[in-house]
Amino acid sequence: MKVLYVSSNGGIHDYRFLKKLVEDHEVLFLHYAAGEIIDEIDKLEHLQIISKKPAFRSMPLISERGHFKKVVDEFKPDLIHSGYVWQVGILAANSGFHPHLSMPWGSDILTEPDKSMFRRVLVKKVMNTCDHVQCDAEFVKQKIISDYALPADKISVFPWGIDLQLFSKTDKVSARKSLKLEQDKFIVLFNRYFEPVYGVNFLMEAFRNFCAAKDDVLMLMLSEGSGKVDVLKYITESGLDNKIQVLGRVPNHELPLFLNAADVYVSPSLSDGTSLSLLEAMACGTGLIVSDVPAIKEWVNAENGLMVKRGDAAELNRALEEYYTNRTLAETHGAKNLEIAKVRADWDKNYLKLKEIYSMLVK
Repeated sequence: MKVLYVSSNGGIHDYRFLKKLVEDHEVLFLHYAAGEIIDEIDKLEHLQIISKKPAFRSMPLISERGHFKKVVDEFKPDLIHSGYVWQVGILAANSGFHPHLSMPWGSDILTEPDKSMFRRVLVKKVMNTCDHVQCDAEFVKQKIISDYALPADKISVFPWGIDLQLFSKTDKVSARKSLKLEQDKFIVLFNRYFEPVYGVNFLMEAFRNFCAAKDDVLMLMLSEGSGKVDVLKYITESGLDNKIQVLGRVPNHELPLFLNAADVYVSPSLSDGTSLSLLEAMACGTGLIVSDVPAIKEWVNAENGLMVKRGDAAELNRALEEYYTNRTLAETHGAKNLEIAKVRADWDKNYLKLKEIYSMLVK
């Protein structure tokens, strides 16, 4: 099968799909974004890539309609699989090509259409013209049904999943030794983007208050994004240089080492789908502090993590304090997370559901 996979990202989430797709299909990755494609995608064998930066950064609809049509005409796909609904899904919708599988990422369905009537119109067209929708959380499905009146049988829900061979529990002492981290530190890990939707400001405030009278705490931030400069400035002005390390994005194959070295994974996002970074942390047996986003509630409860109110730095501070004073609780939650990840987050198994959707659509 010839698959045209279209995205406005080019990041680790795309990599997970493309890595599996090239094993079964002839795949062309069409990338419309201002940013670069990560090295992991560039190194995939048997993957064709066309990367084009739109003249209008977030709106390839305006400048790339002709280019998209040319690619479709020349590649002659059996199926188009698009990700980020209003940015690139709309190109497939306007082209009239079928079958088209639309894959919402999160904010493109959950928040952005509610803030912009123009984006809502674009999303509505994609939802009403695509042949099927695949999303990663039941909450996202219900949002689509409620806002765009799609029939339930037109939407499939399954978590994208992770590589459980790569993300697994190892020895914390060895992981910290490999990373040259002190064994007696209480280590917090944040690896979401430095963007407002991930609650970065609330995390910085909470961690500053949490670590004020502590010398044995460290936060590792494996992050990039538009807010990085502000984060670095905040760290310096707050005198936190010896308690926070901003390491930037690390390659996916190195991430398990950091997750196994950490006591706690923290994600205070204000909106989210099923976060793959959350699933990776669960598969490494890490304690969890997450915000009360509906899609995240499908994975985390009092038995396997600490949940805080969105945008509440004080609650986040208290959750950090709870794990700090009760390290056994983090270990107990981590053990439960291992069990959940093995049952629900295996990408090898969940990918089979995507293959079924492809076969259904092409037939």
